[in-house]
Amino acid sequence: MIKPVLFPSGSLQLSAMTHYPQQMSVKEKAPAIIFVHGFVGSKVGEHRLFVKAARFFSERGYLVFRFDFSGCGESEGDYGQVTLSNQIKELQSAIDYVLSIDSVDPNFLTIVGHSLGGAVSSLTASRDERIKQLILWSPVARPYTDIVRITGQEAVIRTKEEGAYDYNGFYLSPTFFEDLKLHQPLKSVQNYRGPAYIIHAALDEDVPKENAFDYYQAFSNKKTTSTTHYSYIEKADHTFSSYTFEQQLFELTFQWITEQNTQNTAQII
Repeated sequence: MIKPVLFPSGSLQLSAMTHYPQQMSVKEKAPAIIFVHGFVGSKVGEHRLFVKAARFFSERGYLVFRFDFSGCGESEGDYGQVTLSNQIKELQSAIDYVLSIDSVDPNFLTIVGHSLGGAVSSLTASRDERIKQLILWSPVARPYTDIVRITGQEAVIRTKEEGAYDYNGFYLSPTFFEDLKLHQPLKSVQNYRGPAYIIHAALDEDVPKENAFDYYQAFSNKKTTSTTHYSYIEKADHTFSSYTFEQQLFELTFQWITEQNTQNTAQII
């Protein structure tokens, strides 16, 4: 079953889709996955990446939640008011909603963030202990540097001169860029206590593939001994835009989550 959802975050209503796991008994509680999209993205994803991922994981027993940040997709708000700081709060609102679902097991909440959504997910995990497992797909590691690499320096200059910059139909504000400078996920993740897995596209044209190793090293310096791994998908671009890349991405993610859930179950018992 797939259910459209509107949930509150501050004064705005955000749009989401909940994919319930197949073949689940009424008494069971399911592990949950929240997908976090990237810069000027949506809960659908490029070439329907998040739709396909949600179906893949719901068929394997997971409750999957994919949502639009404010100013994106079908959510309220305008991109001109978007900041990374606000997106952290919106992800926490999404977590609030998912954990309010009776059939969700709070001991098995996984966040999967792509691109800028990877930075949002990392920053949120460093301050929200409800996140038990963290997976990053081709993540942004240095928000200001990585995003300006995509938009070009002209976008920064124009926002200062004109108050806004039209980036492919999305207004970017001076506050958007200034706020990016405030966040350093590679430092923040040292406060995250759970396991993490980074999967990067080997031919990423938007975000440096070296980010995967940088995150790996950052997670390795955190305060607990929870496992951290990273992998590359050969020949893949930033959005993993082929069925072959998608399948590798989903399978690697599923194998890792399954291993972590098995270990987590043993610890709980």
